[in-house]
Order: sequence, then C-alpha cells, then structure tokens
Amino acid sequence: MARNVDNIYVELFENLKIPERLEPENIAAMLAEKTAAVSSGKAPAEVVKTSDEKISRNITVTSNKRLTSTAFRTIASFAACAALAFGVAGYMGVFDKELPSEPPKVGAQYAENYDDLHKTFEEYYVGSEDKKTLDSAIADIEHSYNDNENENETGPDSAAVTSKPEPEKEAPAQSVTEPAEAGIPEHVAPAPAEDPTPEVEEIETPDLGASDPAREEIKLPETKAKSIDGEVVFGDGFMAEQNDGVLRIYSTGGGNVELTESIIPAIVPGAEKTLAGFYASGSKLTVVYSVATSSNYPYDPTVNGMLDSLYGVQPSASGYSVEVCVYNVFGGRPMLENDFTQDGSLVDMTYSNGNLYTVTAYNDYRNAPIVGVEDLQSYVPGYTVNGVRNYIEPQNIMIPDYISTTDYTVISGVTSDGAVSVQAVLGYEGRVVLTNGAVYLFGYDSTPAGDVTSAKVFWLVDGQVVYAGYKDIDGVALSGDGISLFGNAIAVTSVSDSPDGSGYVTTLTIYDSTLEKVSWAYFQGVALTTVKRVGDSLYFSGQGENYAIDLSDPEHPMRMDGTAPVNDPAEGLVEFDGGYVTLTLDDGGELILSKLSKDPGGSLMLNYSTVLCESGGRSKALENNGLLFVSGSVVGVPYGFFDGLDYTFRYALYRAGSNGFEPAGEIEIHEVDEAFEFGKAYLNGGYLYILSEGRVYCAATKDGLSLSGTANLIQSAYSGHN
Repeated sequence: MARNVDNIYVELFENLKIPERLEPENIAAMLAEKTAAVSSGKAPAEVVKTSDEKISRNITVTSNKRLTSTAFRTIASFAACAALAFGVAGYMGVFDKELPSEPPKVGAQYAENYDDLHKTFEEYYVGSEDKKTLDSAIADIEHSYNDNENENETGPDSAAVTSKPEPEKEAPAQSVTEPAEAGIPEHVAPAPAEDPTPEVEEIETPDLGASDPAREEIKLPETKAKSIDGEVVFGDGFMAEQNDGVLRIYSTGGGNVELTESIIPAIVPGAEKTLAGFYASGSKLTVVYSVATSSNYPYDPTVNGMLDSLYGVQPSASGYSVEVCVYNVFGGRPMLENDFTQDGSLVDMTYSNGNLYTVTAYNDYRNAPIVGVEDLQSYVPGYTVNGVRNYIEPQNIMIPDYISTTDYTVISGVTSDGAVSVQAVLGYEGRVVLTNGAVYLFGYDSTPAGDVTSAKVFWLVDGQVVYAGYKDIDGVALSGDGISLFGNAIAVTSVSDSPDGSGYVTTLTIYDSTLEKVSWAYFQGVALTTVKRVGDSLYFSGQGENYAIDLSDPEHPMRMDGTAPVNDPAEGLVEFDGGYVTLTLDDGGELILSKLSKDPGGSLMLNYSTVLCESGGRSKALENNGLLFVSGSVVGVPYGFFDGLDYTFRYALYRAGSNGFEPAGEIEIHEVDEAFEFGKAYLNGGYLYILSEGRVYCAATKDGLSLSGTANLIQSAYSGHN
C-alpha cells in the first residue's frame, strides 16, 4: 500500500531525535555557566569551538535504511538548521568581543573521523553565515573603490616597483618543505626543495647523410607528445593515436607500422565518456576519460520547492567523474590491467615517471541533502578501484581553518601498477596550479590582520599525494591570470589594504616551488583588479591605471610600458631557429615557407623564404601552422598539389642554413583521395611517423627521408597513371 506523502512528513517530525543537551532548560543552564566563566575571566580560549561541538548536527530518523525520497533529507536538514540557528545565536550573543585571542593558526587539519567531517560540512551547509571566496572578495574591493573613486587620487608616480628579494613578514606556522604529519605515510619522503622538472627526453640524431659534416649538426630531439597537447604517444614497440575519441594502437619497430587494435571506452548506461588524455611509459599505456553520468530523479513539487528555498538550487541530474585505465601493451595488443575512477569533474592532470596525477572538483552532493554521518555519498567524495567502490578516508580529507565553499578538491595518484593514493580538501575555488611535482591550491582566508590568500601544497611523489604545508599570502589574489606559473616560479597578484590606511596596494609576488618568496613588485595606493598574461609578461589595470611587469627572469622582474598589446604579431606562428617559421599562400598562388623574426619594435620581419609550389599548392599547415614539424634548425612541411589526374602529396624536410632553407629530404606519394594528404609528424626511434586521415606513414631519416612502411585506415582507390 502506498504511503501518503503528508503522513511521511508527520512521521519524520515525530521521530526526529533532539539531543537532551539541546532541550531549552539545558541550553539555558549551559549559557548561564558560560556567562559566569567569562565574567570570572576563566573562560578557555577554545570556548567557541567547544560550544559549537556541543550543538548536535547528526539529526537521525528511526529508519536505518537509505531513504529513497529527498523529502527525508530535506526535513532532516531543516531540523539541523533550526538547532544550529538557536545554539549559535545564543552563544554569539554572550561571547561577542569578549573571547580570548585565537590559538596560533595551523592552516588546516585532517578530519579525525566521518563524524568530525560531517559536523564541519553540515555547519557550513545549513548555516547562514556569508562565506567569502577570492572572487567575491575582489568584487567587494572593486565595489568599494568604485564608490569612493574620487576620495583617493592616484597617478603613475604613486606606484613603486622593486625587484629585490623581500624579507618575510612572518614565518608560517608550517613550512612547505616539511610535510605535515597527518595523513602522510612514513615511508614517503618529502619532495626536494626545488620543483621537480618535466622529464627531459634524450636527443636523437637521425642520419641525414653522415658524410656531410654540415648535416651532422642536425639534432632532432625525441618527441614524446601527450594527447592533451597532440594526438600521439610512443611506448616500447607501440604507438597510440587518437581520433574522435577512439584510441588506435599500432605496432612499431624496424621501420614498420601496423594497426593492431582500437580502444573504445566501455559503454555504461547513462554515461558519456570523453577521451581526456593518454600517456605511455615503457609497455604501459594510461588512458584518461572524463565521464558525465545522467540520472533520473523523480520530481516532487513539494520536495523540490523546499530544496529550492533552502539551498537556492534544484537537485542536479548529472554526476561527473574521471576514469583512468592502465593497459599493458604486448605486440601492439593492449590488455587492461587496472581501472580507477575518481568523483568530480576534471580540473587538470599530469603524467610523471609512469605515474598519473589528476585533480577534480567535486560537488555532486548537491543532488541530495545529507541525512546523517552514515550517508557518506551525500557529503564525501568517492572512488573505485577495479570496480570496488570506496569513500575517501577521513584521515585523507583536509578541513581548512576557513572554508569558502563546500565543494571538494580531490587529488589522486595512480601508478602504472595500479597503486592508488587519494587526498581531498574541503573547499574549492577553482584556483589550482599543477606541475609535474606538486599541486598548489589557492583560496580565500580571513585573519585578524585582514584578508589573505591561502596556498596549500601537496607533493606528488612516486604516485603518492603528500600534504606538504601551507602559506598565507597577504591580500586577495586576482582572478584570471592573477595566479600564473612561469617555469618553476609561481606569480601571485593580490590586492590588500595599504599599511598606512591610505587605500589599497597591489602586490605581485614571485614564489619558488616551496612557496618561498623570490622577488616582488608592488603598486602603492591603487587596486589593480585586472591582470592579463601575454607571453612572459603581466599587464595590470584598475582605477584608470595601467602597469606591466616582464617576468622572463622571475628573480628580477622588470617594469615595462603598461599598455597590453592588442595582439601578438607572432601569434599562431611556430618558433624556429631563434625566430618563427610559417607557411603562406600569396596572391599569385605560390606556396611559401618563410623564416621570420621580430625587430626591436616587436614587429615581424622576413629573414628568408623558399617557394615550395609555384601554383595550385595546398597544405593543412596553411590553416594550422602547428602542423609544421620543428626541431632545432630543421622544419618538416606537408604540402601537395593536384596535377589534373591525381593528388601529389609531399613531405619535405628543410634545414636553416647560412643562405636560407636547405633541402634535407623528401618523400612523395600519389593518390586520388585527399584523405591521404600528409599532416602532423612525430619522431621516434629514428623514424618520422606522419599522420593522415586515411593512412599512417613511417619514414626513415637515414640518408635524407625515405618511406619505410604504412598502415592503411581506409582502402586506397589509386591505380596509378603515366
């Protein structure tokens, strides 16, 4: 027999258990006791935290089964909200401005258990206190100076810039070079002080004619492309190439290339998988998918209306996750060894020394309000290992001192052998910097000294994620390029109150990988709330002022003209031999390869050029110069033309010489289908692998360039002609 919805609400209210200590007479006695303690001066420093902990947020219902209706969650949250509002309001009325100073700041702590996390999470989730984020804090600053723009006059002379190292104003409570004890395995060593740099590939020198001394100078470094940048990776005896979400595996070696298998993501009802990246190390192939899962939630006008009034949003019908598949490839045949999924939408990822690290933003708990501690899926991020569902352990979930949001940042490490390390931080503001050796999380924090930007650091060590400490940065970090990575240095632009109370000061601070200050530049008496990065320079604007800093040498930032360029004349060109290279088609139909460089004024000038085809020339690189293969002083160019009977497709190598471009090798094919036109090329093992829509070409680089093998993706209709 179906239950009446109205009766469900009645039963819930009747069965809600309110802790005895929250009965009115007990609360009154408690308040009187605390008031007496304050009056006598014997109130402990942690009295607010203690009193908060005495407010129960674990409102339960009589049933131990998972409730199928969101109505149960809603009523439980209403009850928790009522208890919080009564208790907190009472205590704040007694202790306002009379509490002892806060204990020393420790940045963050790991949850002791799920109950600890649940209390913290629900306190924020149903509380009425306004929480700031970096973006909202900057919006407040902009609003403030817009309302008072005539009260503080600023000008070019009011901005001071320096590039000398600045002494620390105060030492942090915890150094990022000494990882915190909580949640760190004893056998994991902290990362070195310097930021781990990306793996440097060995330089491979293909033989383009060893008898010619000039040709011996040509060095083409090995290309280990990641799919996030390109579309090919190479492992031991195999190549992986993606096209439209399908990952094709080729067997390679000895100049041969053979298509052996294609990897298509497993079909899951209601899930849409998008190929996000793939990486190779030895015989292991790691494939990453971004997953969006749709769910059907029944719509109840009463329940959904209550949810909207309480949370301001309706339950989402989608969930997001990241799936990581690790394959072992033998003879070009991939065998799935390990499968890992992580809750949350993909923010960033990196691959280092055979280990994959992913960062996700998780907020799918909004699908349903929480009921109690045991309802983990409502407030704890989860993950799966080879199909087994887990929730992140509380000792691996960090609770910051100041929580801006109830979204989580989830960081995971997955080794090629399937070992998994997962950490989560409560609070996510979208400010993440990921390197091969560390993850930096930035968020808003409030201290007695004013608004600060809190930076938390996690080392990425041998597939494990290790908390390494935090740093408070004065002021509120700007959005956009306000936090930028320059090599191994992190540049943070923040706005804070001037020490003399005259207005605002904008500070650009450069930190090394351990968040120690390297250099800085400050702009006194002005709030520059817009920052734009162009190359190695940052351009700032705000309150009618414009400034710029050159960070090509982060240790010595240089002041420049503050007007940001409208566009870079070299945008879209490929760096080559100290300048740029580009392929163009002139008005006369000539296909021209040109070497360019910038003059002192920043404008492009022609160094030299060569005509590849006098008329009728075509090339995919005309629309995308990034298809040119460039390494050192060698450039590879795909092009062709139609001779009236069929297409002639060529791939040519040129070397930058003293008299301009010098030919270094060429291959040519004839086809009637343009799907076989040469495209992007990659070098591996002394062979150049050239992609096209219908075929993969393998060309030996010994004694110039010669075709050694192909792998057909479609059937060729070419029969030849004279």
